[in-house]
Amino acid sequence: SYVFEAPLFGGDDGLGGIARLDLSFIGLDLNDGRSFALFCLGVLAAIYGAAVLILRSGLGRSLSGVMHNEQRMRALGLTVWRVKADVFGLSGLISGLAGVMAAQHVMFVSPGLLSWTVSGEALVVVILGGLGTLVGPLLGAAVFVLLKHEVGALTSYWHLVVGIILIAVVMSRANGIFGWIEARFAARIERRAADAVRDIDPREVKTDA
Repeated sequence: SYVFEAPLFGGDDGLGGIARLDLSFIGLDLNDGRSFALFCLGVLAAIYGAAVLILRSGLGRSLSGVMHNEQRMRALGLTVWRVKADVFGLSGLISGLAGVMAAQHVMFVSPGLLSWTVSGEALVVVILGGLGTLVGPLLGAAVFVLLKHEVGALTSYWHLVVGIILIAVVMSRANGIFGWIEARFAARIERRAADAVRDIDPREVKTDA
């Protein structure tokens, strides 16, 4: 309630007039739409690269083990709660950076961002894209924003459309959009391999005497 009532945070009206970072010393004007978009892509690439390095580190391997079999990792002597705490802190850091970029984009912070629905949208994005992957949430975010803007322009019930798609994704038992694409590619590769084996002439196969 303090955040909603404190004049420091703008109260119910939110906090407006947020200035974008001054990067003129490197020749980058973030007030230009194209420059700001490139800056956001650069930040995204940096976060993605850092996430890849984390997954390849000891913490990443421990996290993978906990995700697949927490009891086994605990039996091996791993302090599971510490791994979860580290990952929770890292996810909070990334979420904070995302919040900063969002505030820089619209130059305004609304109290509505503290609503539980915003956290729910994050879960929807992850489920749509694919759990346990780095590319999945990116795909999920792109699809979610596309549905929100395009379907939202046609009807105010765009949440219903997203919900139906989410149910379809869950019932398909595919790991989100990325899991579905990955499964399609794997099936195609298997078919090509099977066709290649079938086309081999047995008479051309030489065996060692």
